[in-house]
Amino acid sequence: MIIFYNFLIALFMKKLVKMADLIRVVEISKRFGDIVALDDVSLNIDSGEIVAVLGENGSGKSTLAKILYGLYTPDKGYIEIDGKQHIFSSPAEAKRYGIVMVSQRPQLIDELTVLENISIFLNKSANRIYKNVNVLLREFDIDIDAASPVYVLSYTEKQYVEVIKALLAKPRLMIVDEATTYLPQPIKVKLFDMMKKIIVANGSILFITHKISEALEFSTRIIVLRKGRIAGEFIGSDVSLDELRRVMFGETVATVQATGQLQDKIALGNSAILRADSVSVIDEYGKRAVEDISLDVKRGEIVGVVGVAGNGQREFCEAIIGLRKVERGRILFEDKDITNTPPSKRVAMGLYYIPEDPFKDGVFLNLTIAENIKIFSQRKITKDVIQDIINKLNIIPAKPGIKVHKLSGGNVQKVA
Repeated sequence: MIIFYNFLIALFMKKLVKMADLIRVVEISKRFGDIVALDDVSLNIDSGEIVAVLGENGSGKSTLAKILYGLYTPDKGYIEIDGKQHIFSSPAEAKRYGIVMVSQRPQLIDELTVLENISIFLNKSANRIYKNVNVLLREFDIDIDAASPVYVLSYTEKQYVEVIKALLAKPRLMIVDEATTYLPQPIKVKLFDMMKKIIVANGSILFITHKISEALEFSTRIIVLRKGRIAGEFIGSDVSLDELRRVMFGETVATVQATGQLQDKIALGNSAILRADSVSVIDEYGKRAVEDISLDVKRGEIVGVVGVAGNGQREFCEAIIGLRKVERGRILFEDKDITNTPPSKRVAMGLYYIPEDPFKDGVFLNLTIAENIKIFSQRKITKDVIQDIINKLNIIPAKPGIKVHKLSGGNVQKVA
């Protein structure tokens, strides 16, 4: 009798576990030409979980996310929801089953307002959702006007809009595909606090990242992808950073060779290589984004400019590189006044800029890796040099002729 009861309990528990599975990915494979992006990947996502899919650039993480969201179709395998098999052919189809995605590159129409973008995504009238949008903006203390056109927003503010857009869809699964990569830590924490609202509603989050620290901080379970295959699976609280690093890269900490380390003591120059002298800058609204900022950067220094999103950091950097007009004050580079010098001449002088949003401002997505490198190079550059750059940066796939839009987000950033 005891054996029989134990059998019934085991059967009941097995059924409960089965019911808890929100979504199952079953034996998914995907190739792009001769590149194997995913090879027989299976995993499950349970209700109330934050599952991190961790891997280095090119490991197949974003490909998995795009298959779940209907942007790619698998060559083999399927997605199981409520016991039924699916292969999504579009994001619209995935959304019908409660799957939404917040990606590294904001999917917003710049010429439309915040409210209009959210309205289109939800397929609801702007009047119908106006109140809910503003409730969420106030609840999370986000200083964005829903009537603002998207093109005036910073990258961080656009990511806020993406999360609000996804939350209002009331998803059963929110995929977060490297969406926090370019954001400062306090903003990441705030975004995850926002996204955890769906956990309360018995949804789940699939968190795509290449950063081990993020996976440990924000997830309840961690799945490591390596070269398109699952290399390990861990409970977030039961695994160490070193163990994840070993599984992710296939090497122990002791075998990792550090190169190009900063010296303990850096010889700083006495004079500033870059100087901002009482600089004031106007934003897209005609309002003052930066007022009377003075800053010296000496040779050998790394200077951080920090602040809450939307407080002039972007406008200040754009003024330094020449993408935004300086209303008042001066900018000097190597003691030369470059306040009114065009960006191309500043680059020729050795002043470079890595933008906040590399997809929008850092690369030409429809050109190849080689073409992007040549355009931004200030000298003639050979095929061998281009291949050497690609190899040193570990851009995957290491093919100069591949179009940049086919690369993962992390590899696009390397090209930028």
